[in-house]
Amino acid sequence: MVDLENVRQLIEQGDVEALARLLSGAYPTGLVGERDALVTLLMKAGLSHAEAVRWAGRLEEGGYAHHLPGASPRWVFTSKPVSFHKLAEMIKSEWAGFVGKSSEAPEEALEFFERHLGLDREVAEEVYRGLEAAGYAAVVFQEAPEINRERVLFEFPEVFLKQV
Repeated sequence: MVDLENVRQLIEQGDVEALARLLSGAYPTGLVGERDALVTLLMKAGLSHAEAVRWAGRLEEGGYAHHLPGASPRWVFTSKPVSFHKLAEMIKSEWAGFVGKSSEAPEEALEFFERHLGLDREVAEEVYRGLEAAGYAAVVFQEAPEINRERVLFEFPEVFLKQV
């Protein structure tokens, strides 16, 4: 749960980045809910509906807030800007053929995020936790002639791909 007074203060200061850091720390696996969940949270901090919509938009446009629709819809917050559209495209085009040096599947995914998106470890973990909690990433055992090991399977629902 987030400290709503801190949310209000950061909004009054106009500090989008600090607000994103606060939200990513308060909701490490994301704020559960549909698209209106973020606006509702901001309204609980004392913003009018119009202000809450504007601030939700600022967070989203800045790459700090990402709505992941589907079976477990949620807002994922990152402390630094991330393009989930770019990430989805990279995973779709590169991940299937990518085998890193790590034998631990989540570690391999984090290294992929860091290397290909230029993220630091903390933000890569924020992204991974959010994708996993939303049901977009899962560790599975992959059995094939050249690979017999656990891998992270990424699956982006069609509704997500249409939204980004």
